[in-house]
Amino acid sequence: MIDSHTHLQPHGAAPPLTRERLERYVAVARERGLDGICVTEHLFRFEEAYRALYGWWDDDPSPELAALAQRYWQDHATIAVAEYVRLVEDAKRDGLPVWLGIELDWLRGREETLRAFLAPYDWDIVVGSVHYIGAWGFDSGEFAAEWERRDVAQAWADYGALVAELAASGLADVIAHPDLPKVLGHRPADETPLHRTIVEAAAKADVAVELNSNGLNKPCREMYPAPALLARAHGAGLAITLASDAHTPERVGESFDALVAAARLAGYREAVSFAARRRVVHELG
Repeated sequence: MIDSHTHLQPHGAAPPLTRERLERYVAVARERGLDGICVTEHLFRFEEAYRALYGWWDDDPSPELAALAQRYWQDHATIAVAEYVRLVEDAKRDGLPVWLGIELDWLRGREETLRAFLAPYDWDIVVGSVHYIGAWGFDSGEFAAEWERRDVAQAWADYGALVAELAASGLADVIAHPDLPKVLGHRPADETPLHRTIVEAAAKADVAVELNSNGLNKPCREMYPAPALLARAHGAGLAITLASDAHTPERVGESFDALVAAARLAGYREAVSFAARRRVVHELG
């Protein structure tokens, strides 16, 4: 099995990208019986992305949210994409079981800039995610007060529309943490509309969805996606990846036994990983 979603830098910190750090991630993966990891650093970690996308936050009518988003991206842009690519590709060339990926934020109106950013590199996997509704980083504690000013059902619907755009763009191989708006515990009375939107969009675009254990560590205390959404995804024939969303070495492969159990309960007998943007099928152990 492959952990298809890991990060070398935790939020709020910027440890150097070194071969030693990458090898620690691989060592934990092996200890937990995994066959390798995809390193999928956040788009906003890259200095080139910050420059190319600078000002996207100003599309939001709220100067307060725009300022928060700008500060967040400015604080997190700590590495050069060429340095990152070289680290992972050199390790791969030397036989380490690692694959080159990126977690790509979908930003409405910036599709061609995102496409141009991806173009020069030989990614194995592009994990697509929605973290922003306008300039509102709805899953971050720094933006949490905005939830009190929003209708929860509408926020979920707005998120779903952005996920559908991401899937249709063809930029991503898999949708990360599909029902992310639940992360801080804000849930509408009926989650079915979002589930339907995600599954229909992913099926139309032939995009996989991610089964991600990190939600178990969050206030929602539930993996992504919820069981009902996972069952709907299986019914639609969607492929799944397995992911820890680890931001530190000790979290690699975390709770994969629970992921496998949830996948099997939903009807899955296989998961996929990606190499050179092509699916590789793995039997669920």
